[in-house]
Amino acid sequence: MKRFYCFFGMFIFGFYFSQIKVNKRKDVEIFLMDSTVSMERYLDANKVYKYKIVNHTDNNYIIDPQGFRGKTYVYECSELYSRPEKMIPKGYYSRDLEDCKEDFLLLKKKDSLIVELDILNIEFFYHIKPNKSYYLDIESKHNEYTATLLGCTDYLKNLEKQGYKVFEDQIRVRVPLKP
Repeated sequence: MKRFYCFFGMFIFGFYFSQIKVNKRKDVEIFLMDSTVSMERYLDANKVYKYKIVNHTDNNYIIDPQGFRGKTYVYECSELYSRPEKMIPKGYYSRDLEDCKEDFLLLKKKDSLIVELDILNIEFFYHIKPNKSYYLDIESKHNEYTATLLGCTDYLKNLEKQGYKVFEDQIRVRVPLKP
């Protein structure tokens, strides 16, 4: 029985510390479910990064998964990596009411969600060498302005009338980047 508890404890310890908290707030926390990021996985649409959002408050929040706006810088051995190989094309679209209902996340009070968020915002592809260390320096924010850049203002106002609040926070984190 001791072995079971030891194994279970190690599993929980490993799982907890393989997550990276990415946001500033303490009452609503966002965790990257991986301990590192890779360029190949970021570019592969089938291998998305998952985030866990935990709401410790008595408020209901509206989160736009595409509403995180900011910059991501790549560092090689603590120096800004300024030699990208190619640009990663990204497009944005305008949303109608059905898109808004499908896209927006509704985080209920004292609840948690595991979701996909567009926080990384990597604009270029970088050649990562296995013998050097790399990390991403991510600066981003989410507020009412960034949540409605692609539309959905009326839908958001309707949700606010129902008691929801727009999630407001800043992302400021360093994440290891692996080959």
